[in-house]
Amino acid sequence: MRAQALLSAMCLIVLAGCTDPRLPSKPNTYAVTVQPVHTTRHEIHAVFVRPVQNRHPGYLVVFATGDDGWFGTSRALFSHLAEESYTLAGFSAPEALQDIARSGERVSTERAAQGLKDLYAQAKHHFGLPDSTPIIIVGFSRGASVVAFTAVHPQLRDGIGGAVAIALTREADNLRAPERERTPEVQVDDQGRIQLYPALKLLGSTRLAVIQSTHDSYVPAGESRQLLGPDTPTLRLYEVEAKDHGFSNARDTLTHDLDDALRWIEETAPASAPEASRTWSLPVRAVPWAGLLGRIELSATDSVAIDSLHPVARRDASWLKLPPSRSPRRASVASNRSNVQ
Repeated sequence: MRAQALLSAMCLIVLAGCTDPRLPSKPNTYAVTVQPVHTTRHEIHAVFVRPVQNRHPGYLVVFATGDDGWFGTSRALFSHLAEESYTLAGFSAPEALQDIARSGERVSTERAAQGLKDLYAQAKHHFGLPDSTPIIIVGFSRGASVVAFTAVHPQLRDGIGGAVAIALTREADNLRAPERERTPEVQVDDQGRIQLYPALKLLGSTRLAVIQSTHDSYVPAGESRQLLGPDTPTLRLYEVEAKDHGFSNARDTLTHDLDDALRWIEETAPASAPEASRTWSLPVRAVPWAGLLGRIELSATDSVAIDSLHPVARRDASWLKLPPSRSPRRASVASNRSNVQ
């Protein structure tokens, strides 16, 4: 894998286009922008995808590529996440690691943690998200090591709502864990490389999915099962019948399992509540047709204009005194027993 990283770094040096995400904006679906992100030692290009209709509010998905950068399996996965309307930030592992690949040295966990913190903070700022917005990490191959590395550092772990590691390798060959930075739970080999599978256990109650090929050339799915143990309420292993590390003959199964893993994570991940998604109540007298149902609720993130309300409700809605940008757009009648849309 180190040879692949060196090849990717050479590509970055020779061809400026290697940082091109090869993902154009798609009208009426999502908008793509590429912006430089300043980390502790250098600058990388982050790819931001803003969905036209955010079907997963309250989360930020951060995607880390494998050694293929914005090509191959990484490109297929990133494009799929964009199509699924996630608020999405992605970065290329070869670009992020180019200085390390040139020098042949490994970066310390402390430096890597600070770089990820910078990336997460700037991504939230770009999308106008609160600092409290939980992150769901998705990584492929070398990018999957970001999941395990995040588990190692409490300062990163606390802001994670869930994680999906795809084609996870056994160790992080580009990271070193000096003894002063190493907790008793962190396992390293005789070269000081962090062992990724034991590190995953540090995620605790955060939901984690691992998706592995049955014929992965680094760690086949059967070996992943031995390293992870049985599935638990917070851990799932998806074993994909595929012929190689990149799932080249099983992309549809890979994306299907990714979707399933993300749905599972979103079931319990503590999504942040954007300021715009508030609910207001109108008095029952404003809605004569509501009868005994109780109250009418208005949500600022919904789709029907307030002008479409019953005339009496529309007249009495003026007491809400909402600015135009906060005008509620759907009405629903709620009670203890029913909810009429």
